Amino acid sequence: MKYDFTQYVTKDSVMSLDGRNKLEIMDQLITRAADLTKLNRDVIFRLTWKREQMMTTGVGGMLALPHIRVNDITRPYVIIGVCENPIEDYQGQDDQPVRVVVFTVAPDENQEAYLQLLSSISRKLRNSALIEELVGCVGAPARILEVIKREEA
Repeated sequence: MKYDFTQYVTKDSVMSLDGRNKLEIMDQLITRAADLTKLNRDVIFRLTWKREQMMTTGVGGMLALPHIRVNDITRPYVIIGVCENPIEDYQGQDDQPVRVVVFTVAPDENQEAYLQLLSSISRKLRNSALIEELVGCVGAPARILEVIKREEA
């Protein structure tokens, strides 16, 4: 059985992002992550930017997968943001603007589960048709949730 990240996606963890650059959209995602996890927003911010400085999480195909591990939570949180505007400064591996961002905040203690979670996200979202469909759902978080939860055909 494959690990499925969608079990951690809820109506509260999908959103449209109205920022015009990487900092603005990451700020929105970090704020939502702090609300959901009850962790200190500044801690999430620092860990996220430390990770981004090591290597961009823009993976190409209009997709970015920022991710951090933290103490003090017992389960992963997966926040999906669809950008209203193409994010030109995200530095994706293919130099294309980012439109879909999946931000993962996971417990620090289980490396294997963390890698399985990231692999599950990557496996499902490497489908360019799915990314295009998600971009078409901008402004409709309920529809984003429906599309992301839909089983693969």
